[in-house]
Amino acid sequence: MEKTKLDHETEDWLIAFLSGELDEREEENVRVWLEASPENRNAYESLMKDYLRIRWVQENVQIREEQAKKIIFSSLKKKRNLTPYYGVAASIAVLLIVTLFFFIREDKQIVSEKLVTSEIKPIQSKAILVLSTGEQIQLTKSTQKIQEQDGSVLKIDSVMGVQYDSLSTKRAEKPIYNKIVVPRGGEYFVTLSEGTKVWLDADSELEYPVFFSGDFREVKLKGNAYFCVTKKNDKPFVVRAGEFSLKVYGTEFNVNAYDLQNIETVLVNGSIGFKANESTPERMMEPNELAVSDSRTGLSEIHQVDIYPYIAWKNQNIVFVNERLESIMEKMARWYDVTVFFQDESLKDLRFDCNMRRYTDIRDLFFFLEKTSNARFALNGRTVVISKK
Repeated sequence: MEKTKLDHETEDWLIAFLSGELDEREEENVRVWLEASPENRNAYESLMKDYLRIRWVQENVQIREEQAKKIIFSSLKKKRNLTPYYGVAASIAVLLIVTLFFFIREDKQIVSEKLVTSEIKPIQSKAILVLSTGEQIQLTKSTQKIQEQDGSVLKIDSVMGVQYDSLSTKRAEKPIYNKIVVPRGGEYFVTLSEGTKVWLDADSELEYPVFFSGDFREVKLKGNAYFCVTKKNDKPFVVRAGEFSLKVYGTEFNVNAYDLQNIETVLVNGSIGFKANESTPERMMEPNELAVSDSRTGLSEIHQVDIYPYIAWKNQNIVFVNERLESIMEKMARWYDVTVFFQDESLKDLRFDCNMRRYTDIRDLFFFLEKTSNARFALNGRTVVISKK
């Protein structure tokens, strides 16, 4: 069938529809136009495919959102072959693929017919606080205050997470510990008693003293966390994950310790030293470096990287750069609390680039993955079955 050529006015109109900029009446006009002829539908789908190819947007804190839209849509209309690129600010990146899925509310047939429309809620702020007494407190949206054994006060707030009142914290003979456990499908934020801020990813745990005493400020991590450490020259901050340890005096970094044989550390700013295990020498890192460590063998590698894909989760974004589908689905399983089953093992090696909001519906991601590969995604309850088309 011959491809329908869109005039500039119609193209601008459809792009506005894709980006969610039309009101309800204008949206209805688009739907009427789509149903008017197969040619219209084909032209629309062709435009969508061009839109899919644009995976990234140049981000700059000096560029306003309106200017970024103009750049994206101008490039789209000219149908240039763009090289994927992005920057470090997450605020503008949302303009991309997530807006594409606006139309699927009315066009479910484009997505796999096997994709059951059960609701999978995106990641939420939730966790369990384990006090020194063993008491477990569900951290929900409520606001409350809790007093620990040593008299220190914990403030729990729906926006600020858990905060420790350093003024009320007393020196105990022995340090007492709290632990925050974040389940699959959750995330949480905590401010420690000395001011260090920690963002905890899904399926992660952080154990820490209510009051830091001694020569070190030491915490224990399982899973993935982003740290913004308060600088105290007399007391270095130490993160332990199994045999792995990291020492810092004041900086921002991310530690991914889901797999102790593949611990990823990314340094945002400052300077840190790490040891894959107790028997290995300390290695130093500089900003924009990634260290991959095996705490069992003691081997580590350091590479210069663009760090944003490793820390995008903190800004509620999903960013993949040439990433294997198996790795992507491991993250989806944690973030959306689903079970993943591959009917064909070869599909695990498919690679994707993506930049979208982590709070979006999981079906939006599946739609993107289906449209850009030969994989098919079926959602049954909380189980994802991946097969070949």
